[in-house]
Amino acid sequence: MGSELARLLEGEARVEKDKVLAEARARAEELLAAARKDAEELAGATRRRLENERAQAKTRAASAASLKAAAMLLEAKDTAIQAVFDRAAAELKRMSEDPARRRAMLRTLLTEAAQGLETQGGTLDVPPGDAGIAQEVAKAMGLSVEIRETPEVIGGVRLTTRDRRIMVENTLASRLSRARAALVSRVAGTLWGK
Repeated sequence: MGSELARLLEGEARVEKDKVLAEARARAEELLAAARKDAEELAGATRRRLENERAQAKTRAASAASLKAAAMLLEAKDTAIQAVFDRAAAELKRMSEDPARRRAMLRTLLTEAAQGLETQGGTLDVPPGDAGIAQEVAKAMGLSVEIRETPEVIGGVRLTTRDRRIMVENTLASRLSRARAALVSRVAGTLWGK
């Protein structure tokens, strides 16, 4: 009976051992499956995060390149517009050196400067070498002003009232400068059709 009891106990122990081993294997399989699932989810999340970061980096790079290209285009356009105004200033200077045109130009600039001003006893500043022409033009216009040559005035006139409270500078350069703001968009439209 003792040996039968031992065999019975051995059989139960074996069954219990197999059952525990089967449960341990099942639990290990569950843990392994859960770990694989977690690893796949982590790998997927990492892959999505890296793809998102790469897309953002591409977008930032494209945006930076676009900004740089726009800045370069704007600089090129500004340079072209400046070149137009530089050429205009050079042409105005060339025209003002022609004696026939210089007299007409001085008359026009002085007429505009004197409009609405009390010129009696005022001062007319002109570029060096223009005092004679200015004297003739002022006399023809009936202006009684002191005429002075000064290197400060280039390509035009500066008319100051007797009390020195009002001064009008009417030179080709000042006119071009005043007109620049209004002309820039027209020049750009002519150059680029916008």
